[in-house]
Amino acid sequence: MRYLLLALSAVAIAACQPEQATDAPAAPAAEPAPAAEPVPAPAVDMHTSRNALDWAGTYEGLLPCTDCPGLHLQLTLGQDGSFEKASRRLVRDAAPTTARGQFEWGPEANIIALDTAGDAQRFAVGEGRLLLLEPGQAQPAWNRSEHVLQKSAATGDVSRQGLGEMLVDHRWALVNATDTNNQRIDALFPDPERAFALTFEGSRLHAQGGCNGLRGAFVVNADGMLEVTGGMSTMMACPAPLMAADAALTALMAGTLEPVLVAGAQPTLALLTAAGDTLVLTGELTPAARFGAPSRVFFEVAAQTVPCEGSPRGDGQCLQVREVLFDEQGLRVGTPGEWQPLTADIEGYQHQPGIRNVLRLKRFEPPVPAGFPATPIYVLDLVVESEVVGD
Repeated sequence: MRYLLLALSAVAIAACQPEQATDAPAAPAAEPAPAAEPVPAPAVDMHTSRNALDWAGTYEGLLPCTDCPGLHLQLTLGQDGSFEKASRRLVRDAAPTTARGQFEWGPEANIIALDTAGDAQRFAVGEGRLLLLEPGQAQPAWNRSEHVLQKSAATGDVSRQGLGEMLVDHRWALVNATDTNNQRIDALFPDPERAFALTFEGSRLHAQGGCNGLRGAFVVNADGMLEVTGGMSTMMACPAPLMAADAALTALMAGTLEPVLVAGAQPTLALLTAAGDTLVLTGELTPAARFGAPSRVFFEVAAQTVPCEGSPRGDGQCLQVREVLFDEQGLRVGTPGEWQPLTADIEGYQHQPGIRNVLRLKRFEPPVPAGFPATPIYVLDLVVESEVVGD
């Protein structure tokens, strides 16, 4: 009986306890926090000089010199970061100096710095050119053309044959001239509209730009020196400054000149005299080098210009010309053509009002697209006749 009471008590106590949920769902787990958006890395500018340009190669130019007419610098950059630098002063018989070393790119990969072997010089790198930077200069000033080196296919000195070909293939404009004290020779620049230009053809040298056309013979000798002999000129009377310019150029060109050629798309030629004078000229390809052999034509040029449309100088005036013919003995034949305005320029010819000329010209026919009119290019070859015509 006692055991029965204990059992009933146990049942009663169990009935008084709250029910336990046996199938209740588990509490939902906390959702994970969203992942932070990745911060994009700064965009790398791949259009730097180092990455975007074909910068390896040889560069040349004439740089300013404090105590000489200029410094000829040739700098070769290698893909491996090496450089070779050759420089010489524009002084007769000056010996070049060379240096080799390594260069490094700046943080933005647009500027290189040579090591101490290259005097720690810095250059901005552009398309086919380098710009020498001043100490402390951060931004390049590409308009400073006197500090620019142009990319060149040449390496080392130009051969004697190569020099002769360069002379013949270009028309050379005189841009500077200094004496032995490095002072500008002003007598050679009497008129900014009449700069001297030199052309070399066969074995003949022709200079035009003062009063009279100057002619002589030239040869590049075995030592690579330029020898000019047999100077001649026409005998026109002109204002005194123009005649003085002719006399000064004739004296400077006589004898043996040391040429220093700076190759490139627009080459530069320095001619050094034995007395210490320096002539600096820039070259432009002649029409013959661009278009091949010319034909020959003779034009009579009237003493006065005439109003016209399409003036080559933009002043509304054109030369008045007519074609004349000569036989093999140099005598006039036939009847001259009709007078007409010439809307093309005559390279190497300076017209003087009041003077009638007969000119022997080279006529070049550049290729033109179909449907467009041909535009000949005329180059002065010889002044056959000159006559002062009164009013």
